Amino acid sequence: MNARRALAELVKAAPEWRAFFRQCCETGTERLCVQAWQFREELHRRGYEVEADDLEDALLALARKVLPETPAAKWSTQWGHQLCKRALAHAAALYGELSEEEQDAADLERAEAEWIDRANAAAEDNDPAAFRAAVKGWEWALVEELEATRTKPGAA
Repeated sequence: MNARRALAELVKAAPEWRAFFRQCCETGTERLCVQAWQFREELHRRGYEVEADDLEDALLALARKVLPETPAAKWSTQWGHQLCKRALAHAAALYGELSEEEQDAADLERAEAEWIDRANAAAEDNDPAAFRAAVKGWEWALVEELEATRTKPGAA
C-alpha cells in the first residue's frame, strides 16, 4: 500500500493520530517531518511498510489537502534548504576527490540546469514530492557529471 493511502487510513480511523497530525501541522513543517518516524512506526505496527521519504511527502500532501491554513501546509524554505544541503554534501564529497584538472573539466552548470528549473517550479507550486524528486535528480546529475569527468580524456 502506498504511503498516502496508509496515512489517510490511519488519521481517519484513529482520533489520537488525527489529533497528533493536527498538532504537528499547527506547529509547522519541521515538526511534522521530525515526527514522521512516529507515524511510520505506527503504520509498521499496523502492517504497512512505507519508505521514510514517501511518508514525509504524504504527510505534507495531507497537510495541504485537509489543513491548508496550517503552517505545515505552506511551503517551507527551511525544509527545501535541508534537502538541497544533503544533495550538495554528496556532490561536494565527490568533487573534493577530483584532481584540480578534473574539477576544472566538470560541466556542473550543464548537469544541473534542468533540475534547478524543476525544483523552482515545484517550490512555487508547493509540491514537496516534486521538489524532492527534482533535488534527487539534481544530485544524481551532479554525481554523474563528476564521475564522468574522471574518465574524460584530458581531464586528468
